[in-house]
Amino acid sequence: MRKKISEAPSKPGVYIFKKEDAPIYIGKSKNIKKRLLQHINSKEGKSVFIVQEADDVEWIVTKNEKEALLLEANLVHHHKPKYNTLLKSTEVYPYIRISEGEFPYVEIVRRKGKSGEYHGPFTNVRFARELLDILQQFLGFRTCKKNLHRIKRPCMDYYIGRCVGPCVKGAVTREEYESILNELRSFLKGDVKGFVEKIEEKMEHHAKMLDFENAARYRDILMKMESMLQRQGVSLPDHRNLDVIVGDDGMFVVLRIRGGFLLGKLSYEMNDASVKEFMEMFYALEGDAPERVISNIEVKTEIAHVHLPKDEEERRLISIALDNLEEELKMRGLRKDMLKRLAEFMGLREVKKIEGIDISHLQGRGTVASLVVFVNGKPAKEEYRRYRLNLTKPDDYRSIKEVVKRRYSKHDVPDLLFIDGGIGQVKAAVHGLKLVRKMCAVVGLAKSEERVVKLDGEYRLPLDSPVVRVLATVRDEAHRFAVEGNRRIRMKESLRSLLQSLEGIGPVRRRKLLERFSSVEELEKASLKELARIVGSEKIARRIKESV
Repeated sequence: MRKKISEAPSKPGVYIFKKEDAPIYIGKSKNIKKRLLQHINSKEGKSVFIVQEADDVEWIVTKNEKEALLLEANLVHHHKPKYNTLLKSTEVYPYIRISEGEFPYVEIVRRKGKSGEYHGPFTNVRFARELLDILQQFLGFRTCKKNLHRIKRPCMDYYIGRCVGPCVKGAVTREEYESILNELRSFLKGDVKGFVEKIEEKMEHHAKMLDFENAARYRDILMKMESMLQRQGVSLPDHRNLDVIVGDDGMFVVLRIRGGFLLGKLSYEMNDASVKEFMEMFYALEGDAPERVISNIEVKTEIAHVHLPKDEEERRLISIALDNLEEELKMRGLRKDMLKRLAEFMGLREVKKIEGIDISHLQGRGTVASLVVFVNGKPAKEEYRRYRLNLTKPDDYRSIKEVVKRRYSKHDVPDLLFIDGGIGQVKAAVHGLKLVRKMCAVVGLAKSEERVVKLDGEYRLPLDSPVVRVLATVRDEAHRFAVEGNRRIRMKESLRSLLQSLEGIGPVRRRKLLERFSSVEELEKASLKELARIVGSEKIARRIKESV
């Protein structure tokens, strides 16, 4: 390998240390040969282990250092070599994807994979969906994924003006549709002000033409857009585009401000990385940096220049980012130490996955078991579940046994199963596990004095004990999820009752309305056009509006 390195070029590029043809470390340098010699001559640190393990080295020459940065980041992301520091998001963030094709469709995805354009990431799926809904109402791009050549008749979106109808012959040209997508791209890249001004122009135009129905439609779109963006918590008086990046101890927070509004509040882990290293990897994977990037320290790279805040607004953004970073660091620190102490208390090697169960009763009309999941100390909300139990009367022990049996007959057991309750509830959970011939550690937390309960007895630990704090966090989250579920069930039942009383609402229409709306209040806020689209009749839509 030393002989091969002596032949390496003194040019910018990427080098790859391999073992059995698999990359174990990928690096970049403006002088490949010089950097490889530093690795092979090193007497300490990570380089020693890399060189000892590698049996080959390769390199790729690039035009400049910036190109090397981008190539390195993408290769590391793809191969995930064991000795590279990897960028890991603390949550799964959504993107808006524009597909390929003559008339591309637009969708929300959680990961990059398919070909096409990706915009984001955004703070959460709910925000991304609401944003996409408003953008479609105004622009009219399609969100269906059907083969346009096989569609015989357009869907309701076309008739109510939500889609320009590329499936309808002659409805829109390729150039006109591309113009619509360009407006979408412009907004997603930060031209929020221009987008809002176009909505206002449309509203004023229709008002002058005495077309008050369409003027009201654009007014509603404008109000929804402004309300949604303001709820994100950051609204700058000017319409600047910038990213705010702060980091410490391998944890990084990014605020993505576009058009003066917060479109993304993101958290990442990248062990042993500096702000500079994080920024290089982040922008290589997530796209070009905006016109301005700020932080509490100044950093310059080939990709972007990180500036110090220039005014009071930017200092406020830094403060918000640092507050979020502090919370992330606190959670990570608590997770590592607390989970270690919990594992020791339970006699386990480690506790990576905890599942918690809470039993609640719907005022005697039924029992619901709510299950929450924590992975490495953080809620994994996509794995939360609710189970309706067909019991004639409330019975916590029987409910726990039943839900444990249902859950783990189909799923693997976690490292630790938490039950909200005392020794009776813990024994009921163990009984349920035995029925499916599986077993894991089970623990409870009795409400009285927060006593920790295991099969071998009860333990009175200090209230600030890491064990109690972890279990109380799981208990509180399970209870919150249960209360939220009960409230939704009650609201859904009220809505169901209303719909059953309306003439012209049969099982099919009722199911469609229940899938779209979760309460009478949501139904009341819906527009006549939206209701007509769902039920397929303006007459019945008016009847619904009159009844709420």
